[in-house]
Amino acid sequence: MTGTDWNDLRAELPDDVRAELDAKREARRMGNALAELRKATGLTQQDVARRAAMTQNTVSKIEHADDVLVSSIVRYMHSMGGSVELVLKTPDGNMQRVDFDPKVYARHSNKP
Repeated sequence: MTGTDWNDLRAELPDDVRAELDAKREARRMGNALAELRKATGLTQQDVARRAAMTQNTVSKIEHADDVLVSSIVRYMHSMGGSVELVLKTPDGNMQRVDFDPKVYARHSNKP
């Protein structure tokens, strides 16, 4: 690594390129993905909040966050009847799947 800061490199990019990178980053955000899944299942933030034993404000914060706790993702997805699986990948191509048991993260059993 040369020590060049990403922010310095980014600042040198044309405005349209920076805007495109920002849009792609926004689309990849975990919160956006969760909100899209919620909407696709026809649920409101209030529905998810009730089922996950969270407040609607907490659900909104999760959907707008750049960094979300795995435990919050598990509770959120379980409230919709879904699940969470994480794939760990090493640089040499080895992979390991981790399945998250919602019972560990959900204090209340609120099945849809």
